[in-house]
Amino acid sequence: MARQKFEFRCTECQKYFDFVLNTSLNGDYRIHCPNCGHVHYRTIKKGEITETRHGKGDSILIEDIYPMKSSCRDTKKEKPELVGQKRKNFLSRLWERTVQQV
Repeated sequence: MARQKFEFRCTECQKYFDFVLNTSLNGDYRIHCPNCGHVHYRTIKKGEITETRHGKGDSILIEDIYPMKSSCRDTKKEKPELVGQKRKNFLSRLWERTVQQV
């Protein structure tokens, strides 16, 4: 069973949070914001969150998704390839500061 990590932004409290989905998921789900409890009605196809929103009574609800409270944050995460580049730049800057102090 493959899993994929998603980042989601709550439109109510403006916080970002992460959760992991099984790539075989299909159907209508309720994603609960771990910060404010706001419910997002989303359709998931092949483990991907679509932009399709379903209403409270539009279709058969499969299950609720409750991300962990610890995944909440104020800013969007950087893409993985950018994180590696920033880390390299950070280490370069740290090395330069160390060399300058000696």
